[in-house]
Amino acid sequence: MLPFDAPMSSVPDLNPHTPMMQQYLRIKSEYPDVLLFYRMGDFYEMFYEDARRAAALLDIALTQRGSSAGAPIPMAGVPAVTVDTYLQRLVRKGQSVAICEQRGEPGKTSPPGAGTRSRRSPPGSRRALRPFR
Repeated sequence: MLPFDAPMSSVPDLNPHTPMMQQYLRIKSEYPDVLLFYRMGDFYEMFYEDARRAAALLDIALTQRGSSAGAPIPMAGVPAVTVDTYLQRLVRKGQSVAICEQRGEPGKTSPPGAGTRSRRSPPGSRRALRPFR
């Protein structure tokens, strides 16, 4: 099991994780201090500590998405069609958000990482309130 209270840079081995979680954890390590909204189809999902924080800040359900490296994955998510509402709420609360967006057709982009890009929106940034293109 990975120490998710520790900085991601201290995680030495991602091999026990699924390819999707390896990609998520690599991207999250680039944005350790912000909530990472990770696009999965029609939803933006957050995992581990980000899921716990988002659930508390946004009053959304905290659930789990299977397991990776033998441990359950805490997960929270919001529909992509309403993401702006959630981003506005987080910005008002002084939170920064990194958005990892899919490129290409979901499920047909390969290898992991080839079909994503991310950006960071600091607290109070109007950029966080516009759709990602």
